[in-house]
Amino acid sequence: MSEVQHIGAAKTAFDLEELVIHYHKQLREEAYAYLERRGIHQETADLYRIGFEPGKFGFYVNSGKLGDFFENRIIIPITNADGATVDLIGRSVDQREPKYKSLLGEGDYLFNEQILEQTEDVIVCGGLFDVLSLAQAHLPAVCVPIWMSFKEIHADKLRDKRVFICLGNDEAGRRESVRIQALLQSTAKQTFVMQLPESIRDVNDFFVRVQNPLDSFMRLLNETMEEAMLLPIAPDTKNITIYTEEFMKRHRGQASGVPTGFAALDEALFGGLRSGLYLLAGAASSGKTMLMKQMADHIASNQTPVVYVSWDMTGFELWARSIARLIGTEPQNVLSGKIEPRQVAEANKRYMPISNMLWTIECSLDSTIDRVMTNVERIAGMSGRTPVVFIDHINRIPAGGLPNPPRSSAEHQTIIAYMLKHWSKEWGGPVIAAVPSDIGEERLPEGAEASADVIMRLKPEPGGPSASGIRSSLQLLKHRNGTLATIPLRFYDQQARFAEE
Repeated sequence: MSEVQHIGAAKTAFDLEELVIHYHKQLREEAYAYLERRGIHQETADLYRIGFEPGKFGFYVNSGKLGDFFENRIIIPITNADGATVDLIGRSVDQREPKYKSLLGEGDYLFNEQILEQTEDVIVCGGLFDVLSLAQAHLPAVCVPIWMSFKEIHADKLRDKRVFICLGNDEAGRRESVRIQALLQSTAKQTFVMQLPESIRDVNDFFVRVQNPLDSFMRLLNETMEEAMLLPIAPDTKNITIYTEEFMKRHRGQASGVPTGFAALDEALFGGLRSGLYLLAGAASSGKTMLMKQMADHIASNQTPVVYVSWDMTGFELWARSIARLIGTEPQNVLSGKIEPRQVAEANKRYMPISNMLWTIECSLDSTIDRVMTNVERIAGMSGRTPVVFIDHINRIPAGGLPNPPRSSAEHQTIIAYMLKHWSKEWGGPVIAAVPSDIGEERLPEGAEASADVIMRLKPEPGGPSASGIRSSLQLLKHRNGTLATIPLRFYDQQARFAEE
């Protein structure tokens, strides 16, 4: 069963309302102790039907039960505007990762969405406990319930509202506040970005630690409005702190990119993959899929979630390439069944930690890009982090479902590249997409090149295969924020892996 089918099946496997009742009945001493530390009272827990799972909760075949999915987690129901439960979020009480887990990964709703019908003013927070703290103080607040960031669909829910943005008091929170404010420009009546006191982490921390928190928070709200009225259009000074923090991280060598497993490439990319669109071009059979799958496995092995979307190869074919690399043999030997089962079993044991953080979506001509995006968002919600997304390859993505049917292959590439770029920007995560093209003789469409932050070309060098591997080069032909580079590689066909020279 493909991951797309698996996720769809999960949505109908249980009655969410029954689960909410079940978990709420299981609130017990350790759960109340955790809620009390977060400043959340029992009345609030009852109002929002917060629950707890102390034991095992996960999936069991044909049993209709759930095992350790929400073990030792406070469980918060997410409802839509009509009050129907659409998802459950579990927050660990023992610091296990991820801290937050979504059962279904529904990313189109806001926590406490029902409050929007009752108010013209609303506070957008960074987390569920921020909203609970404000709701307890009778202040209208909402937040995005899962890891996926605030999107246009959320901005539309706040249409014609006066919105106060109060996220975490750190670099990520400040950066996200600026992004949300930009998204709300065309929908909200007014937007204000609030700054918490320097030693306070977030809204929940404010209400736990500050004396007379409601009075102090109301004073912050009023001060924020007064400052905005004096200076209705904020200058770029609001971003200086964010920019300086990012510069100092790079100055100290604290790269925030996702390492690819190739040191020279990571160095050229200032530490690895960041939010943006990376196009990997190359002629047919140049090794694009092998390279992307090797990168994907490396990233997943470091416990960063990865989604590998393929309109080209089957999930079995991709798995065979990973197993071949772990065994040190040609993929054809795995695909043809010539490897000893014992070797495959041993390789699977080594592959297990990788596969726990790797989702393969095997696509068909009916798999539209919008449907794939929706499933990636759900995976992100369930894994608790924004994934690195690999697309193999964009020429195979069906035109059905695109906003406007493309009139040529060049226009098709341009539309898809623009959508992937917008997707990566909205999520704040990297998207790496393969493009079958021998750049230099066959240029990418201008619109596709314009959307890409980085364009790489994988090019086998003359000479053909030998005992020492096939010489290749990974050329950075476009690097929006850095210099161009060429990374020499060798592909060892009999080991199914690329290595830097």
